[in-house]
Amino acid sequence: MKRTAAKILCIILMQVCLHAHLAAQDRPFRIGFQASPVFSGMRNKDDLIVKNGGNLGLKLGAISDIYFKNNLSFTLGLNLAFHEGGEFLYEIGGNYLPDSELSDPLLQTGDKPLPDGVKIRYQLQYLEVPVGLKFRTEEKGNITYFFEAPILTFSFLTRGRGDIESEDFLYEQENIYKDLIVANIFFGLGAGVEYAISKNNSLIGGLYWQRGLFDVTKDNGWRAIHNPDIIPTYLKQEDDSRATVGNLILCLGILF
Repeated sequence: MKRTAAKILCIILMQVCLHAHLAAQDRPFRIGFQASPVFSGMRNKDDLIVKNGGNLGLKLGAISDIYFKNNLSFTLGLNLAFHEGGEFLYEIGGNYLPDSELSDPLLQTGDKPLPDGVKIRYQLQYLEVPVGLKFRTEEKGNITYFFEAPILTFSFLTRGRGDIESEDFLYEQENIYKDLIVANIFFGLGAGVEYAISKNNSLIGGLYWQRGLFDVTKDNGWRAIHNPDIIPTYLKQEDDSRATVGNLILCLGILF
């Protein structure tokens, strides 16, 4: 899947470059590339599923500006986003990964295969198509400031891995793709600066924020609550949590 996503990205980048060349003949058009660090985290509406740390990720891909006024442009991109997500601590254990392809079947066997206090770190890789609107100031010297909002990013999961940890065990890089939602939409905004290094080329740097609009987990599992007064001694409560991803992005790139 990772190789397939990379091939798709390369093919689309070639198409973007071709269209950029053709579009430049008719209207202002700029294209560039970014390699941007991402500080990613997750939150949950369920009070018994606690945020317990984030991930450091990376976005790689193409960016483009299509001007319709001097200081206004539509933005379009294509990215591979690596290692987004974060870690949850599940105060009450259960079976939270029933459909995943885990290396140890005991992690999915019985009424409560994952103990109280188990930690799951979600590591997500997306193929992204961001679309936005960018506002620019007039250039002063070599510097132009910009603000970009709104930004809608259509994201497609290409890889899902998880680290599962308790006091008694640690499993790393488990395949949890089948317990994750494949598609998501992120809403975001950002601001930054362009520094012209030549007539047509500019370095860009900015700070962006984005939040996923949908749950990233399928919630097919259950929470197992201990109750010694019933047989079996665990009361299964359907997982009805809602996990969303939020990202803080340090955008670093170049525009041609």
